[in-house]
Amino acid sequence: MASKPEILSDWPWKPLGSFKYVILAPWMVHSAYLCINIMKGSERELHLVYLLVLPLALIRMLHNQIWISLSRYRTAKGKTRILHRPLEFHQVDRESNWGDQILFASILFYIGYKIIPWGAIQPVRRTDGVVITALLYVGPVEFVYYWFHRALHHHFLYSRYHSHHHSSIVTEPIS
Repeated sequence: MASKPEILSDWPWKPLGSFKYVILAPWMVHSAYLCINIMKGSERELHLVYLLVLPLALIRMLHNQIWISLSRYRTAKGKTRILHRPLEFHQVDRESNWGDQILFASILFYIGYKIIPWGAIQPVRRTDGVVITALLYVGPVEFVYYWFHRALHHHFLYSRYHSHHHSSIVTEPIS
């Protein structure tokens, strides 16, 4: 937790604990409904991106867990560590909410896909759609991320939000 936590320091679904993934249920049910209608033939448009949000989120979680496990194994058994300190339990507990950002991204994808007609803007099936997507990521997304992260290092924001990120002694992929 940040040294002086402010509003929005915690995820809104923190009170749900382990049941936090239930907030994706409405979109998962809607995706299943679309799949059933596509199989029946009553739905003609295939919403592939919309249907793949949950499987891709699960793949991201598995990918993160593999890297976290590998990192912790190397910290425990590795001889080429940068810092020769053990991984402490309070750091593991503090960083145990790493799946929340994947949950948040999934919600944003579900809502964004329903609000913005992505198929018309970025046809991923064609080369120009892939190029547009890559340029949007490399250009504005990385630019905004860089400056937002720099702003978080200002004392006011650092002490309220970002110090949590820098309080990890043993660096892991999630920290």
